[in-house]
Amino acid sequence: MHTYEVRILRPDGRAALITAESHWNDDAAIRSAKKIARGRQFEIWRGMDCIYGRRPLGMQYSPNLLKP
Repeated sequence: MHTYEVRILRPDGRAALITAESHWNDDAAIRSAKKIARGRQFEIWRGMDCIYGRRPLGMQYSPNLLKP
């Protein structure tokens, strides 16, 4: 099992709710987050990797750090 962090976002992109969950795979984590989000934007993180969600403009995700 993997540990995921789900961030439900406000309209301005800031986190309104952050929760940690364990799932067998990324697809299961995405399905669960969609239920929690109830139509709001959200991101799912597995460690330092954003596996689902909006990428901030001008930013590039890396397994080890977020670089401009």
